[in-house]
Amino acid sequence: MLPHHHALLVEEFYRNPNVQNSNTQVEFKISKKALIFILGLLSMLMPLSIDMYLPSMPTIAHDFNVADATVQLTISCYLLGFSFGQLLFGPLTDSYGRRNILIIGLIIFVFAAFGCAIAGNINQLITARFFHGIAAAATTIVINALMKDIYRDRDEFSKMMSFVMLISNVAPLLAPIIGGFILYWFNWQANFYTICLMAIICFGLVVSYIPETLAKAKRDKFSIIRILSNFITLFRHRQALTYMLIGAFAGAGLFSFLSLGPFVYMNLHGVASTNFGYYFALNIVVMVLMNTLNSRFVKLVGSIKMMQLGLLIQFIMAIGLLIGTLFNFGFIYLVVCIAGYIGCMSTVGGNSMAVVLDFYPHIAGTASSLAGTIRFAIAGAIGISLSMLVSIHKTITPINDNTTEWLMIGSMVLCNFLAVGLFLSVKNIKRK
Repeated sequence: MLPHHHALLVEEFYRNPNVQNSNTQVEFKISKKALIFILGLLSMLMPLSIDMYLPSMPTIAHDFNVADATVQLTISCYLLGFSFGQLLFGPLTDSYGRRNILIIGLIIFVFAAFGCAIAGNINQLITARFFHGIAAAATTIVINALMKDIYRDRDEFSKMMSFVMLISNVAPLLAPIIGGFILYWFNWQANFYTICLMAIICFGLVVSYIPETLAKAKRDKFSIIRILSNFITLFRHRQALTYMLIGAFAGAGLFSFLSLGPFVYMNLHGVASTNFGYYFALNIVVMVLMNTLNSRFVKLVGSIKMMQLGLLIQFIMAIGLLIGTLFNFGFIYLVVCIAGYIGCMSTVGGNSMAVVLDFYPHIAGTASSLAGTIRFAIAGAIGISLSMLVSIHKTITPINDNTTEWLMIGSMVLCNFLAVGLFLSVKNIKRK
């Protein structure tokens, strides 16, 4: 139940040269906590769309009589759709407002989730997942841009986004557990019906309680030339682009795990579908702890320092994964290192996004969309590459699950090394 209504007045002022000296207030009919709660629910939709059906992936492969690598494409194509959707919705939300784009995105999301549930073959499921990803992008883009409308200070933005992420982390914490039991009691399609219902609830909350935070006077007139110009401006800003890539590679390791982790855990280590979620939940517990740490200290030490801490912990876990897999330290060791690695993802990604948006607050939607496009295009490409490597290896020799584990670990380690290298390079850029 939403907290008692009272007005939340938010000063919305941009450093946009076209609207200088504007000082508009937006009135919310709900409390600040309720606003954060609703945005947290919206941010749940993206992880729910991936994590809830992870325990069902081997079952989907069996039902459609396809290889595991083919089912993995349902995640990769979702991420590619999500990447394209951010490129689409980012400029639109800067031109037509946050609320309108969010409502359209939620409507598409509901129909796409329903399409996944009624898919008759793997190709239909993959296609529906692509559009599912496009629709999910609208929620992520709008949340970032809307929060930047409200919290203009970089560190304050990072702090409040940490609170949103704390709520949204409930989704990946519980989704695989719930998804495993839904599979046990019903079927894999029921997971997508559940996601569809969640989106309908979010739609009702948005329509009822979320106002427009981007005044018409401050919107960019929709123009393909202007959009391309904004993207070129972002690409030419070396620091902004580098921070986007840091967040992308730091997060790409998670999707390496999402692509192959269910098969490694369940096929290699014998984890039951109903128990997979409990091991996966450890990743989210660490992520919640890191988000809490970030929200407490980011105002004291700044976004850059917290990003550095996240990358350092992730680097230590990556080295631990390499050593543990090489010397076969066992399943529990693997689970702990993966949890430490994945748990730092949002600390790095959230702070890198805060830095990027601080460069361009007046085109927050476009900047957020480009960062998201880069992030999920890289994640999708890695997922497809892993699927191809599994398939190629299987045609040469019957692939064993240990090879799948090495592919997963190698990809996660490589992603972290690239993120760390980029972070070190951006510090050199700043000195010049």
